[in-house]
Amino acid sequence: MQLSTPADDEGAGRPADADKRTDSPELDHVGVLVRDLPSAVTAWADRFDVGVVRRFEAPQLDLSAAFLDISGAAIELYTLHDEAALDRVLGARPAALDHVALRLPGPDGPVLTDCLIRGPGRPEPIAAPIQLGGAMHVWTEPPGIDVLLQLITPSAEAPR
Repeated sequence: MQLSTPADDEGAGRPADADKRTDSPELDHVGVLVRDLPSAVTAWADRFDVGVVRRFEAPQLDLSAAFLDISGAAIELYTLHDEAALDRVLGARPAALDHVALRLPGPDGPVLTDCLIRGPGRPEPIAAPIQLGGAMHVWTEPPGIDVLLQLITPSAEAPR
């Protein structure tokens, strides 16, 4: 039996840049819901020697976020300012892996049939996607995927 080394696997299973499909989703970030955002940012920064690359405030959604760049992968640490909502999702835990965010190539994104859409950090369904920063956002657990996905599509009027 021969084991492969990381050098052997470099690029394995991944298309070369010239072969990449332009209509495929891209990983935007992985979201971690935290009870105490400043403490979580400090813990991640100390452990991995990284800093905050951007902050995000959404008063209309009652949330604050800090994005970290870990070797090109964005990690979103975010919290809700509604303690009852935090308790419903986190229970006694200080943090939980919450979602994987995919950026879709255009406003016509995937058809969300047979799945509920919801807002960030909350299990309750919402009526329509949320407009944030030139894109539409939904959080959903499509059947067969069984992981909470945040789907980000450019708004029809947003420049591409």
